Amino acid sequence: MANSRIDLRLLTYFLKTAELGNITKAAEALNVAQPTLSKAIQLLEYQLDAPLFVRNAHGVETTPIGARLLRHARLVTAQVADAVEEIEAMRDGSAGQVRIGAGPSWVRRKLPEAVAEALAERPGLQVSLSTGFDERLLQGLEDGALDFVVAEKPLSGGGGHYDYEFLSDDALIVVGRPQHPLASRRQISPRQALEATWALPPQHTLARRKLDGKVISLGEAPPDPVIVTDSQTFLLRFALKYDILLYTTRSIMLIPEGSDLVEIDVPELATSRAAGLIYRRPKLLTPAAQFVAMKLKAVCGTDPVN
Repeated sequence: MANSRIDLRLLTYFLKTAELGNITKAAEALNVAQPTLSKAIQLLEYQLDAPLFVRNAHGVETTPIGARLLRHARLVTAQVADAVEEIEAMRDGSAGQVRIGAGPSWVRRKLPEAVAEALAERPGLQVSLSTGFDERLLQGLEDGALDFVVAEKPLSGGGGHYDYEFLSDDALIVVGRPQHPLASRRQISPRQALEATWALPPQHTLARRKLDGKVISLGEAPPDPVIVTDSQTFLLRFALKYDILLYTTRSIMLIPEGSDLVEIDVPELATSRAAGLIYRRPKLLTPAAQFVAMKLKAVCGTDPVN
């Protein structure tokens, strides 16, 4: 029977070994002797009554049980690091690291203003920012690499993994350049729009999934884009050079890269998009992260569209 108590030091040893895939390299990184590390792994396997690694040509790799433990080990070590950082931040009241994940629209609007205000009041803060689309950011949140994510509300509402706090809403619409053949037309049918050429983010992104769901609900086949990329900057710049349709937020036309694009009037494809702060559960934010989140909420309170 597995021991319900796990030594945190053994979990740290396991995590480093799993990440590096090599006991020798892990021992060097941990500054311990290789036999010591091997015995520590054996002890952890004994406590759990399950094998955690198998050998391969290059070192070791996790078993299915080890892979599951790795997910929890990352979260536990992140929470322990959060606890240490919170204690340090409470001691001086002004320092601390904030790790934010942000969707494309937030990188250009609202978040820069909120971070600037936070640093102006607390210059000892350190902010790291990861950008991208939804799935990668939520994975970083789940792994403990991010304190919070500011992005579109998950379709599941967060389920049992996340807590969500509303910040803004916007409409998802079809856009293109002013010279696009559909730009001068009104009340375009979905079928007419879908016959055009499209460029879209990957299928796992919420905007793409919403578009596909909307199209299917109308009895049509989703568009087959000629370009698929997770770079919104590329999509916006490309749309200015080519007769392509994008599916994005209306507020994208408020930023420099999107200011020369126009809305293509396809009413039946338009839908709403709520966005906000997403936290991993349980919600354990450091004072520094709480402060930046508070600033972002204040910025959005004056203009809840992004």
